[in-house]
Amino acid sequence: MKGEEYDEKKQYGCFAAVFCGSGDRMWGRCAAEWLGDGKQRYGEDRGAVPDAEQETTETETEGKTAEKAAEKAQSGGISKVITINKSFGDGQKVTHVALQYEKAIDADSLSTDSYEVKNRTVTAVRTNSEAAPAEASVPGNYVILELEIQSPLLDDKYASDGRMEHDEVIDTATVVQIKDVTSTDGEVYPAGSQEYSTPANEGIMGNDSKLYPVRDRFEDNHFYTDPEWKTVLHYNIFKPEGYEDSGETYPLLLFMPDAGSVSSDWEKVLAQGNGGTVWAEEEWQAEHPCFVVTMIYDDKFINDYWEYYDNYVEGTMNLVRSLADQYPVDKDRIYTTGQSMGCMCSLIMMSKEPDLFAGAYCVAGKWEPESLKGLKDSHILILNSEDDSLETGLLMDETVSLWEREGAAVARGAIEGIAEPQVLEAEMDKLLSENADIYYCKIQSGTGSMDLEGNPLNGSHRMTWRLGYDLPGVKEWLFTQSK
Repeated sequence: MKGEEYDEKKQYGCFAAVFCGSGDRMWGRCAAEWLGDGKQRYGEDRGAVPDAEQETTETETEGKTAEKAAEKAQSGGISKVITINKSFGDGQKVTHVALQYEKAIDADSLSTDSYEVKNRTVTAVRTNSEAAPAEASVPGNYVILELEIQSPLLDDKYASDGRMEHDEVIDTATVVQIKDVTSTDGEVYPAGSQEYSTPANEGIMGNDSKLYPVRDRFEDNHFYTDPEWKTVLHYNIFKPEGYEDSGETYPLLLFMPDAGSVSSDWEKVLAQGNGGTVWAEEEWQAEHPCFVVTMIYDDKFINDYWEYYDNYVEGTMNLVRSLADQYPVDKDRIYTTGQSMGCMCSLIMMSKEPDLFAGAYCVAGKWEPESLKGLKDSHILILNSEDDSLETGLLMDETVSLWEREGAAVARGAIEGIAEPQVLEAEMDKLLSENADIYYCKIQSGTGSMDLEGNPLNGSHRMTWRLGYDLPGVKEWLFTQSK
């Protein structure tokens, strides 16, 4: 019997040793129980611990409990850091950081200098019952840090608000609690130097460590195989709330990105700028419920020499028709918009089939004027920058003049890109109040960008769409158009 017991013990000891690994404390503890000091850990005595060892174990447990308490105190009670992200004209940024505590936090114990967020400026601190922005403090165990967001028209070399770097999304944050924080029941979480971050790798702590309230309202993994060209097109789609049971039809907005967003990554078109996401914002959907389709192109299918792949252009048009048949879409209110390459694709599609779209918003684009003659009666709003080095403005000047000679009613306007919002709103109201077919707006030279003090700088091709989808009145104008 003793020999059998020894063999069993040796067998299990080897098993434990195999799976322990050199640094694994859990398996190492298991192996020690089987092989450690010769005490029997099996049969009738399995689980029994001598009194002296019991006392030692209790002492160790107390020590570990004290150690954990010290760690908790050092952490300030923070159990999770969650970033809240939003897309702007110059890319996706972290707008808020939600800190989850074990207990409800007393809002009166908080101030903007209670925390430091690495490389960011905290502008407001509030409590909330959920990981979401709050206009005013709501009782709860979340502390919401609101972060400074700089103007998209700030020149890149001055930017310090976490905008995209080299087309890579920055959606992490590192936080230190530098002042004491008090719970509603009086427990003090002391200040410390411990850094707490959202994971750089989404899979480490789970998707709930990062929130994308608008982006995640889009459905990915939608593919369309064009029956004519056999081209497979990839797209995201946003569907208005309650559309299935409303008995109503809805506008459909098509957004096509610039060549900088060419990728198979479905998120890139929703993060690189806000041309696709602004239409899915809760505020817009509350007043203008609609379907939103954002194209995901894995190839640059249009160049600056008036060349393009028919299968992409025709395929996109067929996709729009297919979606209009599949969902309750108001076929008199289908709109197209895009920036740079996306703008050029809008112009090409409209030249091929002027009746497909009720209106278009064309940002920082151009095309060969003669091929666009048939659009003189279309409803088009164009935004270009006079500082665009790609001669976009010069070509659109020629195109708009051609339409005007053919009888189109044209309204022209010029704005300072960095003007105050109320000034921009007044200028756009003046332009869009004219009775016209074509509206042509230019960002004046030397006003498309600015430094930290707000001094005007030259703009650029990209600066055009950084302003484009936040320009007052343009979205409202587009949605008033109907065939």
